[in-house]
Amino acid sequence: MKREDEFTEFKKSTAELSASMVSISAILNKHKKGKIYFGIKNDGIPCPFSITDSTLREISRKIYESIKPQIIPEISTKIIDGVEVIEVCFEGTDVPYSANGKYY
Repeated sequence: MKREDEFTEFKKSTAELSASMVSISAILNKHKKGKIYFGIKNDGIPCPFSITDSTLREISRKIYESIKPQIIPEISTKIIDGVEVIEVCFEGTDVPYSANGKYY
């Protein structure tokens, strides 16, 4: 599996959705593009959790409400080491980006 770096962040589940908004803002401000994976622990090991259509909509809604200026991420599921995870790819050039009104 991959490792976390300045462009890639891992989250165990969508319980860490609010924290991921800070990560998206910081990654956009520094690199203008990145990825977040839900369902992967910090050490890169996939961690199964329940993924439904509403889970994907919840991620999209949270990004829409939290990140300003607005971005349009690509949200999809992938199988990594036999486990379904969520991949969120995002990019933007309208720096600076904020998460919930704060800049990172």
